[in-house]
Amino acid sequence: MDAYLLNEILIALIVVTFAGAVHGTFGLGFPMVATPVLALLTDVQTAILLTLAPNIAVNLWSMLRGGNLRESVGRFWPVAVWMLVGSAIGTLILVAMDPNPFRLLLAAVILLYLTGDRLKRLDWSWISRHPRGAGAGAGFLGGVLGGTVNVGGPALMIYFLEMRVSALVVVQAINLAFLLGKSTQAATFAVLGVLTPTLLLFSLPLGVMALAGLRSGMWLRDRFSADSYRGWLRGLLWFLCALLVVQFFRDL
Repeated sequence: MDAYLLNEILIALIVVTFAGAVHGTFGLGFPMVATPVLALLTDVQTAILLTLAPNIAVNLWSMLRGGNLRESVGRFWPVAVWMLVGSAIGTLILVAMDPNPFRLLLAAVILLYLTGDRLKRLDWSWISRHPRGAGAGAGFLGGVLGGTVNVGGPALMIYFLEMRVSALVVVQAINLAFLLGKSTQAATFAVLGVLTPTLLLFSLPLGVMALAGLRSGMWLRDRFSADSYRGWLRGLLWFLCALLVVQFFRDL
């Protein structure tokens, strides 16, 4: 194993640990941070494969933590089912196409997330008036985006913010949706023969480091200003968004 590969492994371990800390602090955000950085080292498909185990681990832990799980699951399980369907379709799209354009799509999704405050000026009241249809649409769109670029959060966040549920319910419901989506994606990759034993073996220790970061993020949550932390995160995401666009045009 040469030094270059060792450097990539070290960077990946640092990235998933930091992404886990972000997820622990805010209850979501692991793929939003980990996927763009790993996509810069490899490509979007490989980045998604490498983060399968970490994603499933942090989603499961975040979903189970906090109690009151029955209410969250009982009310919003259809959203998770629709995300499962969308994730399978998104994964098939990713495998069948050149992965480079997904860098640009990922940058667009991050930009949507970063400019989400402007979306609040639009009239989204139809979501609360038609919760089942809106939940199905948000789950399916989030699944497709999660399957192709590993970032389905913005669609789900808009839905749950308009539903005006508690923060705990939001975290548990979104992590349930992500858990089903990532599990479906892993199964789809396995059936297609894309999830190789080498990638799976490398993904497992990344999952352990992601959980370590998750625990540290939960510890940090009560000790630092969330606004300050969010500001640093947004700055990093702007930087990654620009890098992804540059790399997309470089590899055309």
